[in-house]
Amino acid sequence: MKTVHRCLECGQPLSRGVHEFSKRLYGYSLCMKDQYLIGESGASARVVDLYLALKSVNFPLVLEYFDGHQHIDIALPGKLYIEIYGPDLQAQGQVMKNLIRSVDTLERKIPTIMISNVMLENPVTFARLVTELSKACRAVLKKPREFTVSCAPPFTAAQLQ
Repeated sequence: MKTVHRCLECGQPLSRGVHEFSKRLYGYSLCMKDQYLIGESGASARVVDLYLALKSVNFPLVLEYFDGHQHIDIALPGKLYIEIYGPDLQAQGQVMKNLIRSVDTLERKIPTIMISNVMLENPVTFARLVTELSKACRAVLKKPREFTVSCAPPFTAAQLQ
């Protein structure tokens, strides 16, 4: 029986050569188009690793998402933003930009998870991070429970006696 490998991003079938090349380069099966798009996204290698790890758990994530105001490292558009920060966060101008960005997403009621890039370097913390972010993605994707409320008519004076 022949195994057909499919692109993690778009689901297109892959040739054996493309599959092997992609697995060697990214650790996941990606078509040439999606390899190109990821390469051109400008995302760091660590952000791409986290994105692909979460994408492999079947979350509808977007890499380097632009929400009309800013670029988000990884996003569930309109539901959750995941930002990775490094040592440049300490710069005065960057701190203010991040504060403005956080307030903006708070006003739009979109939770933002800020993660230090140091957590992406260790395989143990990386795996734990993927587990915890998967929980967060599931939580925001979960449909809100709908409750039906039925109201009884008010009691009459006779019923209260």
